[in-house]
Amino acid sequence: MSHLILLPTDFSEYACMTANMVPDLPGAKKVILLHVTESAHAASRPFLGGHEVTSPKESAERSLNEEKKRFLSWGIPVRTRILQADGRDIQGLILTCARKEGVDLIMLGARGKGFVEGLFLGSVSSQILRHATTHVLITHHHGSFVSRQKTEFAGTSQKNLFTKVLYPVDFSKPSRQGLDLISGQEDIDELVLLHVIPNVENRKELDQAIRDAYAQLQELGRIYEKGRTKVRLLLRFGRPAEMICDMAIQEKATLIMLPRFGASDFIKSLPIGSTAEEVAIRAKIPVYLLYPDIQLEVEARELEKDEFPLVEEVWLRYHQQTADRSTDRIFGVFVEGMLVAVARCRRHPDGLEVDGVFTLDDFRGRGYARDVMEPLVAACGKDELYMHSTISLVKFYEQFGFVVIHENELPPTIKARFDFAVGEMEGSNVQPMRRGADPL
Repeated sequence: MSHLILLPTDFSEYACMTANMVPDLPGAKKVILLHVTESAHAASRPFLGGHEVTSPKESAERSLNEEKKRFLSWGIPVRTRILQADGRDIQGLILTCARKEGVDLIMLGARGKGFVEGLFLGSVSSQILRHATTHVLITHHHGSFVSRQKTEFAGTSQKNLFTKVLYPVDFSKPSRQGLDLISGQEDIDELVLLHVIPNVENRKELDQAIRDAYAQLQELGRIYEKGRTKVRLLLRFGRPAEMICDMAIQEKATLIMLPRFGASDFIKSLPIGSTAEEVAIRAKIPVYLLYPDIQLEVEARELEKDEFPLVEEVWLRYHQQTADRSTDRIFGVFVEGMLVAVARCRRHPDGLEVDGVFTLDDFRGRGYARDVMEPLVAACGKDELYMHSTISLVKFYEQFGFVVIHENELPPTIKARFDFAVGEMEGSNVQPMRRGADPL
């Protein structure tokens, strides 16, 4: 691994211990030391040793220069930056700095004197953890580890950060890609691959889950067969986040590494998976959250008749509509094999109606409504198409050739269906539209 590391610091003892861990990171390293001051102005006050400082910025510069000397003594190139909050949120400034600098890793202490602490994790650290778009290393310093850090320089401790890595796996794409990121990393002495099986309904399901999980664990373990890293496979049962934290202690791991997205959440518009976030907050040892560059597999196509039950599951959240195999052509967008957006073209005795255009809440804002309309129009556009658009979506459907019409221009059966379901069109926030047939 090669790192350009952003290291925010408030000069607390906790931040100093976090900085001490930088030499343990594998590969070439460059560090940006960042401090955020609350204000650009402050009254003069005495400083340690009798010196006088006139502003928080001058005090920060003095402390950053002291930290810089330590990194240079370890042979690590370092730059310093000071940002002034002036009422802006600290975490936003740090994340913006990370993006502009193109850093590979943000390294944070879970505590700090200048960061307001939450129940388990400082609020600034927590927000950075949730919204970072790069790898994040959250350091937790507890008990004997703290005592050892106080008396030893980084790089001379009995165990470095990568001595024994616990890597939880759920066999999802992020899990496998995260493992690819660390595969062949010779700094890891021992890698423990852990899979946690949640509660299952019955013994038969449990036996099958055990067989499937162990087979996949063995497959992943082969990635390291030719390296110097010792690989161990663990299978446990229970709540994933809780079990991961417990096993990290039992196994005396030096680091937990896992992707920030899991099997149930990586295809959604979530900033971080629930398991990854809980582990980062509750763990007693450092947690390295990987940010794999995942390219989602998105497919837009017409559904087969035997796939209509999938559509009805989506429509449960949209007026609980049902599909009719005799009259409907239904189109969908699949993300990693999951149906997330649908649209229907239904044949009536006197015309074709487009309706049922719906995207699941977790997948909105990604253009999937457009993706599902394009194949529908391409497949059904040889005939005139009618629809009842909500007023707010008229502009959207105009992009596909639909134009606004009066309700009396609707074919009688299509108008009658709407009147029966909703009533009078006036005041109902609905606008009839028509798309002319494509030229031959």
